[in-house]
Amino acid sequence: TEKRQDQIDESWSCGKKCNYRIIHRLKDGIENDVVLAISEKLQENVQIADASEIEKHKAAVSTLNEDLLPAMKEVGDKFGAGELILPFVLKSAECMKAAVKELEKYLMQKDGASKGVLVLGTVQGDVHDIGKNLVKTIFENNGYTVHDLGKQVPLQKFLEKIKEVNPDAIGLSALLVATSKQMGLFVEHARKTGMSLPVLCGGAAVNSSFINRIAKKDSTYKPGVFYCNTMFDGLKIMDKLVSDEREKFVLEWQEKMEKWSENVQKKVTSVQRSDVKPINPPKIPMANKITNLDGAMIPLDQIWDFIDKKSLFKLSWGIRGNAAKKIGVDPEKLFLEWSERVKNENLFEPHIVYGYYKCKGNDTKLEVQKWDGNVVTFDFPRSGHERRLCISDYFGAEDTVAFQAVTVGKKVADLVEKWNKEDRYTDAYYLHGFAVETAEALAEWTHRRIRTELGIGDSGLRYSWGFPSCPDVGQHKLVWDLLQPAKEIMDITSEGQIIPEQSTAAIVVHHPKAAYFTI
Repeated sequence: TEKRQDQIDESWSCGKKCNYRIIHRLKDGIENDVVLAISEKLQENVQIADASEIEKHKAAVSTLNEDLLPAMKEVGDKFGAGELILPFVLKSAECMKAAVKELEKYLMQKDGASKGVLVLGTVQGDVHDIGKNLVKTIFENNGYTVHDLGKQVPLQKFLEKIKEVNPDAIGLSALLVATSKQMGLFVEHARKTGMSLPVLCGGAAVNSSFINRIAKKDSTYKPGVFYCNTMFDGLKIMDKLVSDEREKFVLEWQEKMEKWSENVQKKVTSVQRSDVKPINPPKIPMANKITNLDGAMIPLDQIWDFIDKKSLFKLSWGIRGNAAKKIGVDPEKLFLEWSERVKNENLFEPHIVYGYYKCKGNDTKLEVQKWDGNVVTFDFPRSGHERRLCISDYFGAEDTVAFQAVTVGKKVADLVEKWNKEDRYTDAYYLHGFAVETAEALAEWTHRRIRTELGIGDSGLRYSWGFPSCPDVGQHKLVWDLLQPAKEIMDITSEGQIIPEQSTAAIVVHHPKAAYFTI
């Protein structure tokens, strides 16, 4: 059983109390303990009110380095060892932020105790920032100054900020394969211009091989391009980069790069059509009509029946392993609490739009007829593996296709941003994860509705852009041409990313033998 606040020993020093509060997520009272800890570190004959600015600064820095930062390090170590879940890490970060806000009143300058400087952002074309926000939170609460440029950051904006603040490293985040290419463009520019800045890369779209490929292209980027699987991996790398071990650490990385080579799987070079045979299409149930659903037309309780709880609890909420059981976290109870909170506080503004169209499969192309007679043409990639599948193979010369797009609404993104600014990291994290999984549940509910209206039972699949079978999110522009959702509800960026982030679009394939595949 975890110790609670009433087990804080009053005989402890106030510095130890601060340390304990951060590790055990006991925020109430931490500001007072910080002030008292600073007093304790001043000479016995000097009261905090009478101390000089220099004396107060030194005592505050000592409190930060001896009590607060070691607590966050222990939290990070426990997380890395699987003893702590991510939401509790964020609760500790909230305690740390409250402590540092109080402590900063005694520092002579805001960045006086900074361990180092990081410029951070989600790359151009990518609207996802939950991972980037976590990195910012953890780095700031471990003593770093972070210049967060937000999401969809163009190369030039990174370069301008680098010139302005002269950071110790730059952090690049990307969720999608298409946008992760921006990381390569940055490193290529850095290589050509002789930049000496280490690059930290992370996000769902990247892995160590991808980052090593970027680092080694043409010639190894000497300052280092480091893959960060988690924010704590990034923190450990950053700690090395600002330490006396930096030169040795980077040299060892360079030696690893010299030895590294990629195992490339050979693809089938033939572009012949797959063996898929189109079937008789279902009749279009509602011609010349786009269906829009929102508000009371979307029963959230029914939608949540389709939530993948394994994905919600483990991936979106970070509740996994024995840590959750040991600490006594009940994910089902959390799910019920957030369901009620979303309904009672109207946190979601869900919207669904879908429509049916006549279409024609033509090799890799799918020609979709709009109701005004114009044609929208999708060109889907053909797999170089397996059976050389292509989405358009599932459609015949006279066929039927459905498209759908769903969102939980723009309110969520605004709330997540607001709560992060208010240091409510845990609430922001839970809401973001719940919204992401609710969007997926909306998509599944809509897909089942379409199947029912087409009369095809459980046949077919839906394919969303950005995933292996149809990776080009730029094709969202074609979907928008067909569905025409209202811009104030859902919009797309110039690269085809859907705004708000907690949204998804899909093509619905009715063919009973439809399968997911990689390109």
